[in-house]
Amino acid sequence: MDPAPTTPTTPTALTGPARALRAACDLVWPLECAGCARAGLLCCRGCARSLRRPPPPAALADGTPVLACAAHAGAARQVLLSVKERGRADARPVLAAALARALERLPAPAGRGVDLVPVPTRAASRRARGGDLVADLAARTAALARARGRDVRAARVLRVARRVADQTGLDAAGRRANLAGAFAVRGPLPPGPCVVVDDVVTTTATAAEAVRALRAAGARVAGVLCVTLA
Repeated sequence: MDPAPTTPTTPTALTGPARALRAACDLVWPLECAGCARAGLLCCRGCARSLRRPPPPAALADGTPVLACAAHAGAARQVLLSVKERGRADARPVLAAALARALERLPAPAGRGVDLVPVPTRAASRRARGGDLVADLAARTAALARARGRDVRAARVLRVARRVADQTGLDAAGRRANLAGAFAVRGPLPPGPCVVVDDVVTTTATAAEAVRALRAAGARVAGVLCVTLA
């Protein structure tokens, strides 16, 4: 949920009908590599490899481990931005495959399996991006993990409990204040350990609030899983 800022060299993000049309076209005719814009490829080998280079081990302030596919830089960042801001729905499986590989670094718990809990997305963000990207990635990742023999499910048990502001432009302290107490659990908790899923972790404010809400409701949180880590 933490936003991934663009740079002046990044193409303008699509919105509304243009985003929907681009996403529909990309499903049938991928125009270019989602990372480097190489013609005729969904995601070239080099850009796909960039999502398999985890950054040094990281953790939230409370010690909760953060598992990332890659640092939020270079080709990995561009692939994520293509999916998140430019309507490249066709490249979502690339991100899910990277997340499934990253999840393998989390030791398999004894007994019950793992539930992937996506951070909740504001309604405005869902409308702008044509759906809940993080929830979709969590579901795809769980399916890939099950295909590899792991007991993994996706559980959308977090909701936005109060109005929050757009985080773009907020510093770390501002984001923590904006999100304090913003998430809550809906429905029954998963019986086993949970892993919070997000697309990018920057200041850790979003991930920390998700972990707080889950633990306040009695869940066991094993870690945070994200595509990129800033």
